[in-house]
Amino acid sequence: MIKKFFQNRVVLNTIILTIFTYATELIVRIFTGAPFNDFSIIRIFISSLILGLSISFIGHFLPKLGQRLLNIIYVLFIGIYEFAEFGLSSYIGFFMGIGNADQGTKVGEFIRDFFSSYKLVHYTILIPLVLFLIYYIFIDRLVTKNTKRNESLNLIQKIYIEVVVVIIIASLCGAYYATIRLDKFKNKLQTESNYSLWLYPENSNLTVNNFGVLVFGFCDVKATILHIDAEYVMNLESKTIKTMTNPEENNEVVEENQKREIDDTAWEKLIANTSDSTYKTLNNYFINRQITPKNEMTGKFEGKNLIIIMMESVNEIAIYNKEYFPTLYKMYHEGISFKNNYSPRNNCSTGNNEFTVLSSLFTINNTCTANTYSSNKYFEGVFNVFNNEGYKTSAYHDYTQKFYKRAKTLPNLGANKYYGVEDLKIPYRTDYTEADDKDMFISAQKYYMNEEQFMAYFATVTPHQSYIDSQICSDRYYDKYRDLGYSSNLSRYLSKMQVMDEAFAELLKELEDSGKLENTVIAAFGDHFPYGLADSQINEFFNKNDAGYTINRNSTTNKNVDKTPMFIYNSEMEPLVVEDYTTIIDLLPTLLNLFNVKYDPRLYLGTDAFSKSHVSRAVFADGSWTNERGYYHAPNSSMKYVEGAESYTNEELVYINQEISNRQKMSASAIKANYFNYLVEGLKKYK
Repeated sequence: MIKKFFQNRVVLNTIILTIFTYATELIVRIFTGAPFNDFSIIRIFISSLILGLSISFIGHFLPKLGQRLLNIIYVLFIGIYEFAEFGLSSYIGFFMGIGNADQGTKVGEFIRDFFSSYKLVHYTILIPLVLFLIYYIFIDRLVTKNTKRNESLNLIQKIYIEVVVVIIIASLCGAYYATIRLDKFKNKLQTESNYSLWLYPENSNLTVNNFGVLVFGFCDVKATILHIDAEYVMNLESKTIKTMTNPEENNEVVEENQKREIDDTAWEKLIANTSDSTYKTLNNYFINRQITPKNEMTGKFEGKNLIIIMMESVNEIAIYNKEYFPTLYKMYHEGISFKNNYSPRNNCSTGNNEFTVLSSLFTINNTCTANTYSSNKYFEGVFNVFNNEGYKTSAYHDYTQKFYKRAKTLPNLGANKYYGVEDLKIPYRTDYTEADDKDMFISAQKYYMNEEQFMAYFATVTPHQSYIDSQICSDRYYDKYRDLGYSSNLSRYLSKMQVMDEAFAELLKELEDSGKLENTVIAAFGDHFPYGLADSQINEFFNKNDAGYTINRNSTTNKNVDKTPMFIYNSEMEPLVVEDYTTIIDLLPTLLNLFNVKYDPRLYLGTDAFSKSHVSRAVFADGSWTNERGYYHAPNSSMKYVEGAESYTNEELVYINQEISNRQKMSASAIKANYFNYLVEGLKKYK
């Protein structure tokens, strides 16, 4: 009886496909560092069983050849999909959804760099696929050659069996649904409910942790087809932004001369006349945020010029060797240096992190925010704020718009003019082999340097991958670094970094020659670490230059991989080190306070780093965060403390996670609703 049961094709296929699916999910889970002691393990097993049984049930209606083809197509798709999704997660920090598919396809341009990020052990993800194919080619025919299909059964018996299978599938689906809806199957520190993630998996890392890669993909497709978004989920669950008592609240007395006087009369009138539920929620959230007071650093750079520079693919390699990169080393160590700064990875790190710096908003996880919402306007964006102060604003980039719509997004943030590579007449090629940032600074100076007051933004490109091929900038100092004992790929990257360092030196020379160096402030930030280098190659440099730490892009115990240099430099200032933990979202409000321009701190989701209200905490796109005490890994809902650090209570962790979730949700909602354009037009109407 038992033998006949296991020889049944539906039963046998179900067992094999379930084991294959579950094994693949578990291997990915091992590499992502997800726990094996929570309810998600059971949930992923149930989904694997549902898939295995469903495919087997469909297959039993087909002839043997059709059934075999269906099984092979299924396992090939699952194996390759999970392998690719893990690779993208390892490469850029997030699992890829439909909203980021266009960015994912661009990995193809750097496919060798992409595969170089895989460690040999990661290919074990494909072991279940290989074993399944071996089984089907060499074993399956032997196992099933004496089995018979159900020809001997009459119609009633066949229908009975099929009904039983359907009931089993339905029962499994019911059990699965219960694990989504019941709070007992949710980690108590998890800010997003399982049901919310099921409906709208914007946080792909958290969704994969709870449901596995396959169900994340299904939920992503479902949400896209049914047009489900965060607003829909919040309304469906009747949720509003929760208010909680802040255990870290600083109730310092603010002196009268330190207060920022902001008249909310027009805003209050706008609120009274707004009926749209989304705008009402956003108005209520932003108007009730804290107006951070002035401080001892307010106005330190008042009236000076400002240049902001995005340093492409730059992590802390830039600041650990004075001999290699003397200009970057000088500007970092002689300016305001942010010692514990991070650039959070996301599915579109360059475009999204650029947008975050220029607006101080969190971007949306499952899309390339600046591109998707390129028509939005932001009156509180850095260019508009300086426009209102009488500055001439402009933006520059030494590449095309192939990846990001800067010619549209930067003017909508307020730039008077955007100059791309064609406008600057800089030689380039699509593989970045002729993109020299020094050329950009030389070509751009005629557009802003002679202005009485200017605010300019530069997006560099020289250190961009690829580091595998011989290129103009990567070859310039390649032999120098190879002779020093660095690996080939790392040597090409270091060569590109030295070229960018020379570009910074060129900029300082231009400012000095024009007599504007003392009156100009330069703020620079790295958009993300060099994806195209393997962890071992980056650690090769860190170990040799005594960085004091190494990286592991798949770590669940720290976010060292996302540490990046951020600094503010003026030739006349005294060096200053900011010890607080920050991310690039804090740069804009810090600058606005230093320049003492007119702005409303409530509209920025970062905080002035010199404010007593600034909380020393670096927040990442998936809700994880780190500070002096340790690292909280949101997908696992786990806290890893620094040795000797004071622990948080569960209540404190719940508050911190909820506050982070509130800010990220409100930021996403504001971007999707083009809220700041609505707000500025409303304020004009009622002033």
